[in-house]
Amino acid sequence: MGAKAIAAATVGNLLEIYDFIAYAMFAVPISKAFFPPGNDYVALILTFVTFGMGFLARPLGALVIGAYADRHGRKGALSVTILMMAAGTAVIAFCPTYHSIGLAAPILVTLGRILQGFSAGGEVGGAVATLLENAPLKRRGFYSALQQTSQGCAVLVTGLVGVVMTQLFSQDEIMNGFWRIAFMIGLLIAPVGFYIRSRVEETPAFLSVRKEARESRILTLVVRHIRSVLLGILVMVLWTVATYVSNYFTTYAVREIHLSLQQSYIGQISYGITMLIVCPLAGRLSDAVGRLRCLITGAIGIGLVAYPAFWFLINHPGLGSLCLAQISIALFLALYASTASTVLGELFPTTVRATGVSLSYSFGVTIFGGFTPVIVTALLGYTGDKLAIAYYLIGAALFSILPLLLMRRRPALPA
Repeated sequence: MGAKAIAAATVGNLLEIYDFIAYAMFAVPISKAFFPPGNDYVALILTFVTFGMGFLARPLGALVIGAYADRHGRKGALSVTILMMAAGTAVIAFCPTYHSIGLAAPILVTLGRILQGFSAGGEVGGAVATLLENAPLKRRGFYSALQQTSQGCAVLVTGLVGVVMTQLFSQDEIMNGFWRIAFMIGLLIAPVGFYIRSRVEETPAFLSVRKEARESRILTLVVRHIRSVLLGILVMVLWTVATYVSNYFTTYAVREIHLSLQQSYIGQISYGITMLIVCPLAGRLSDAVGRLRCLITGAIGIGLVAYPAFWFLINHPGLGSLCLAQISIALFLALYASTASTVLGELFPTTVRATGVSLSYSFGVTIFGGFTPVIVTALLGYTGDKLAIAYYLIGAALFSILPLLLMRRRPALPA
């Protein structure tokens, strides 16, 4: 598999996750910039609601862009998604504050998040299809895991940007507008990604079925592959909840544990490095021992470490315990998510793969992941229990057992 194909499949995902994590990382200053002053808690909730609005656009993006990728090719779809992501990022980077334009500010930011969500809806399907269809049969797990590896790389880059910014600027300066620099940096990824994607070749698997790709992808999915879509959505539950709980760590560390912004960003760096190292290894392991074993081990591991990780962080607050908590969750999330990425691709044939993966991923993220920051913030505020976030993560791990049991009865799933 060529380096160009790998770069084309992963660079857009890196930009998508970078922008989403940057939004979560800078949620506090964003809430002060774009929402009415007076109640910081309500402003933060509204910020995360806006964050979640982007996820509501994902299923529509999955249908439109996924169908385009299955009918006309992965290359064109991947090029479109990265341009749309850049446009949504630009809105957030340059939107005037609430103080300047009033209610138009949160409306514009919401529109920017919706545009990002629409493009992200078709991004993962095209990326997974490109990786899976370019990979040797016995190394599909490894190559598909690179999609999740790119997400870990995005977390690492975002954390590094955050640390550098805290070195260059005071916390007050970041709160008062310098946070926008992080989104401007994200915009630099877009032209590089577009250049790479515009020059990558179509996958051999797609070219071999191109003539079959003229029928309606949506109709085919509904009629023939609805069970695969539903199973894919269930697989997404733990993946997306654990991912967005991990992304919430920066807000949690500052608001609940009272650590500094810089410490919270260093915690993200430890998470990103862990994902960057473990995801490719997890992909190789799934090729060697089978997808189900890796999924089950990852799910059980997350369920077991969630409570002690957060308990230790709460009772022994500090940078070391923050990194320990994020690394312990990242280890098992890498195992689960890297394998799940391959499984989603293998649930669908080439003719509907991009649409099927995009729909499963988008509905799963929209229903269970996009509003995780809102739910967690509300649970913490309502219960007053800082361990509420751990209980939520444990619940997702327990729920994930259902699709794994269903997969045991599915002959098409690789052993």
